[in-house]
Amino acid sequence: MLSLDFKKKIMEEHRFDLRKLREETDLVFLLSKLGFEPLKKSGGELFYLSMLRDNDTSPSFCVNEKLGIWYDHGLAKGGSIIDFALAYWPGLHFGQAMERLADISGSLEGLPEKAKPAQIEIPLKHPSYLIREVKETGSNPAVSAYLEQRGISAVSGPYLKEIYYSIKKDNGKRMELFAAGWQNNLGGWEVRNSRFKGCLGKKSMTFLEGNRDSLNIFEGMMDFLSWKLEHPNGDASILILNSVAFLKPAIHFAADYAAIEVFFDHDPSGRKASTEFLKVLPGTIDRSEIYKGYNDYNEKIQQGISGKQLQPDQQQSSFLKGKGR
Repeated sequence: MLSLDFKKKIMEEHRFDLRKLREETDLVFLLSKLGFEPLKKSGGELFYLSMLRDNDTSPSFCVNEKLGIWYDHGLAKGGSIIDFALAYWPGLHFGQAMERLADISGSLEGLPEKAKPAQIEIPLKHPSYLIREVKETGSNPAVSAYLEQRGISAVSGPYLKEIYYSIKKDNGKRMELFAAGWQNNLGGWEVRNSRFKGCLGKKSMTFLEGNRDSLNIFEGMMDFLSWKLEHPNGDASILILNSVAFLKPAIHFAADYAAIEVFFDHDPSGRKASTEFLKVLPGTIDRSEIYKGYNDYNEKIQQGISGKQLQPDQQQSSFLKGKGR
């Protein structure tokens, strides 16, 4: 954490205001100036091929226009425009990176400032969060409506909770928030609502012990619950990645099981994950044919609820929908 004196020194030496850079520089326009354009838009998010990695084959770098924040699913990392500058120019020290950002943002003069949301939201992966209460689902109408929309409310009770928490903003005030959530193996809470996805605490996979001979693996909780909805008597042990960044440790974990089934997305990263499992653990069975025609298992379930075909730009959700999971 940078000290206040150090921040002041940086601002004096480089003649820019960190708060102004963070609050008034539009991340989407910055990326455009750097030569990056989104490949698709869904649910208020813009999706890019990651400019922080050279091995991205499908859009996995997400920008929430409303909040002005980013998240790279391949790195399981995100943050503000300041965090992006530090990640994009890793060879520069803090002051140099901020000066580069200031130079580029200066070329954006004349553009309107970022629209401030009526209800401000901030990243959930924040060092100053405080969990107020963890409750069983069913008492919060907004959370219940979200689970109904995802089509998994009937089976969510044993696996999801209502998480009430607060986050300390830059001005020192705390913002009270709530979401549906579940714990991962490191005790962190993966939280989801209709507009946001995040993690409170350390990011990790989630393991649910069942039959010690068989293991079913899902990218996200919503896909597991979709499977549970259609297989209520299934007794396999469950491993939920929570991020495809955990593919390698998942393969290592799965090696101890005699029967392995994977339920990954019908997108490049999902197909790559399935291929990798089959390569390292040849006995793995790819079950994605169950939801053929959909990007993931939960989209199949949602299709059954809505009774209408999802549009193409809805078929590969990531930031809010799970991969808003």
